[in-house]
Amino acid sequence: MFRASPSALFIGAALAALPFSTVAEPWLCNFTVECDPTAGCASGGFTAQVIAADHADELFLSTAMGDSPVIRLTAPDSLPASYAGAGRAGTAELVTIEADRTAIMSVHLFDGDAAAITYFGTCEELT
Repeated sequence: MFRASPSALFIGAALAALPFSTVAEPWLCNFTVECDPTAGCASGGFTAQVIAADHADELFLSTAMGDSPVIRLTAPDSLPASYAGAGRAGTAELVTIEADRTAIMSVHLFDGDAAAITYFGTCEELT
């Protein structure tokens, strides 16, 4: 017969009292720095959302350029979270959201001369 010690019961009760939260889509990301390998870095304003399709388990990266399908590369409901996709003609994206909600997004352009732009900012979980 297994008997839990009083200290194990106390620790278990303390852990159960902690608020439980998952970290999952949707995300709203505001990128404030844009870096281009040929022009350097500058302040900027670029917004992106990682959104889920209704009941289909599909994810999309939504920007001013439109929506493109992405896949989550990391374990669900945890951070860091990374998403990748290549939906729109000539563009591929990779977004990573860290535990502190800082984020990096790289956009790779392959329609013509290959190029990449990197964005730095923060994301917040939408509820």
